[in-house]
Amino acid sequence: MPSTKPHIVFTDTYGEEAVERARGAGRVTLLESPTRAQLRAALADCDALVVRTATKVTRELIEAAPKLRVIGRGGVGLDNIDLEAAAQHGITVVHTPGAATESVADLTLGLMLALLRDLKGCDAQARGGTWNEARAKQRVRELHECTVGIVGMGRIGRAVAKRCRLGFGCRVLYNDIVDVGWLEVVAEPVSKDELYASSDITTLHVPLTEATKNLINADALAKFKPGAMLINTSRGPVVDSASLAAALHEGRLAGAGLDVLDVEPPPPDHPLVSAPNCLLTPHVGARSAAALARMDDVVDDVIRVLNNETPLYAYTPQTEPILRKT
Repeated sequence: MPSTKPHIVFTDTYGEEAVERARGAGRVTLLESPTRAQLRAALADCDALVVRTATKVTRELIEAAPKLRVIGRGGVGLDNIDLEAAAQHGITVVHTPGAATESVADLTLGLMLALLRDLKGCDAQARGGTWNEARAKQRVRELHECTVGIVGMGRIGRAVAKRCRLGFGCRVLYNDIVDVGWLEVVAEPVSKDELYASSDITTLHVPLTEATKNLINADALAKFKPGAMLINTSRGPVVDSASLAAALHEGRLAGAGLDVLDVEPPPPDHPLVSAPNCLLTPHVGARSAAALARMDDVVDDVIRVLNNETPLYAYTPQTEPILRKT
């Protein structure tokens, strides 16, 4: 006799405790790097789909899942899910908007400090026999001297502002598309153009939408303060890679720290792989143990939906401003 328990399909890695909680609520299938054909087959009788970043939940996949009631996305952004198709098919989408805030904010500050102190270059020189030359060359700015411009003053943007202002005494500027309300720290709202022109370090904390795709392009970079630095720990396609590489090669920017790229992993000929003063990390902003555990909690919202209970973090068009604050 076919099982009456809901079928929960995981397509990305989750912690054992989260998977066990799911098993308590239904029949679980774990798919490790499935092909599209394998995924479509599993979705044929799937009630819940649980993903992270890697799985692209397209309209095609949604239409291949006639029983699908809920999609759980452990993480912040929902750009890998066709939200319109999900809504049209009556599927609830849940996620963990605050799970990675502290982890990503920590990495953002780490990239700032690593660029300011040229830690990548110093490491190479310390190992390469030019120890004294490296010491003689060090004439760097301290972070407290810098004006930091934050594009997107949501959860992560606020956490970065708090670290920069209270931890280092930086002047903080910000730009956002909505009124962000009360802030814990002193920060000045400015236009994007003023932020670019005044900031020693510009850091991006926006979701990937049609409005933010290639937000930092050649025109935007031309407005940056000469010798400024760019940090991106949001989404790769927010930055036009070719334009950023050109600005680094020409010396108009002093450096860039990027945890995300438009193509992941990047091919060897990606323009930013060979760009000077460009520090790359492999999309690890949310990969702290604590953040991963908080992202695993999306399983609990999936179970709530399957039990006809109200989830804590469900996406609807009305919650778009809340989603944007990530």
